[in-house]
Amino acid sequence: MSAQPTTSVRPLLLRIDALGAVDATGLSVSPCSVLVEFADRPGSIFPARTLAVGLPREIDQHEASHSPALRTVSRPNAVLIPGLVNAHTHLDLTHIGPQPHDPAAGFIPWVDMIRNRREIEPERIAASVRRGIALSLAAGTVAVGDIAGAIRGHITLEPWRILRQSTLLGVSWLEFFAIGTGQARAEAMLDRMRPEIEAAARESGGVRIGLQPHAPNTVARDVYFKAIAQALTLGHAAPLSTHLAETPEEHEFIAGARGPQRELLEALGIWDDSILKDIGKGKSPAQHLESVLAAQPFTVAHVNDADDAAIDILARTNTRVVYCPRASAYFGAERHFGSHRYRDMLRAGVCVAIGTDSVVNLPPEAGRLPTDAAIPTLPAGRGMSILDEMRFLYARDGTPPLELMRMATVNGARALGLNAAAFQIRGGDPIAGLIAVPVSAGLATSNPGDLLERILLGTGLPELLFHSRIYDTTVVNSPG
Repeated sequence: MSAQPTTSVRPLLLRIDALGAVDATGLSVSPCSVLVEFADRPGSIFPARTLAVGLPREIDQHEASHSPALRTVSRPNAVLIPGLVNAHTHLDLTHIGPQPHDPAAGFIPWVDMIRNRREIEPERIAASVRRGIALSLAAGTVAVGDIAGAIRGHITLEPWRILRQSTLLGVSWLEFFAIGTGQARAEAMLDRMRPEIEAAARESGGVRIGLQPHAPNTVARDVYFKAIAQALTLGHAAPLSTHLAETPEEHEFIAGARGPQRELLEALGIWDDSILKDIGKGKSPAQHLESVLAAQPFTVAHVNDADDAAIDILARTNTRVVYCPRASAYFGAERHFGSHRYRDMLRAGVCVAIGTDSVVNLPPEAGRLPTDAAIPTLPAGRGMSILDEMRFLYARDGTPPLELMRMATVNGARALGLNAAAFQIRGGDPIAGLIAVPVSAGLATSNPGDLLERILLGTGLPELLFHSRIYDTTVVNSPG
């Protein structure tokens, strides 16, 4: 499905009247009206553009407010924010659903569960990705960084095919493993699939193809450089991603070539002593991968394990970090590494975005859609919610609201290589989507005028009013 309309459509003008509007630039207007124009813009993945934002009386004076093409939506008890970015997720694992986990059991038993339960047939993978897309949209997400998981060691484009047919923007990162006895096979696979991946990169539209060497404990450093070389041949340098510094098992393996990760490789028949060329040198995961990160910018997920030297590496190499707060808590990362240092990373100039990881590590209600409330045994679901990740960090850490908004919108866009301006609400800029979050009129805050704090202290579910890859008058919800 192309991200652009194939027929000429009359421009749609939309006015949204709400309690207020906030974004990552510091915009805070209450009451608020926003004017949006939808028009065919060839070559752009953003057919929607913010015409104006301001007090209702100011917007009343705008010429578009008097156009016969104007539609008006009223959300008097909600605050408007830009569409959210889930910069790291695994949509193909959605079918597994939320699962309990004992952090004391370690990471490897959880990996075994995923390996045993993940789908391997294309039609079943497609169904899982579609469910993940629905959970994302239900939570106000308009762009994702999705990991197209390797199936029995083989790269698959099926998640990308489904994602590009959806209305989400973002990146589909093709995951692969390549270490020990599996390295030569993986390198041959990358060579063999090059024409198919190049063809997909040319077609990607609103969802770009990227490459995802899984992690430094499952991919040899030489293969990272091979992935960089291949990415540079895919149009405008395909985006690159990896998991990094996620678990104590990874740290133990990278530093000492021992522990549960080595035992897993031995059990799978993958270990051989060629791995010792780079592994077991006493380095942290970030130090181990420093030359790779310096060669080409990466978007890296998690980085739970980060000392001052690691943060310096991230900053110097222009590496983008995606922190998945509830996933880190689910695996008990703070028990091993202490509090996540995302705020120190931000202060060092690192672009830090927010992700959910998979639905597997989220609370049970995250695996349900709001429409599931029609089923008597299922309460309304919350979806794969970046807003709930923001609320989690605000409640636990007291992170400044504006900092959280940046992480969830413009930083997420930068991590995915999207136009960050489309994840703000500014007159004249494109806009990727707009969501309305209901807030309680009596909700107390430290500053009653802080609309964003009211959102973060609340529990209201976001309503996606529109998202920009759809160009059709039916995409805008009716007034209510």
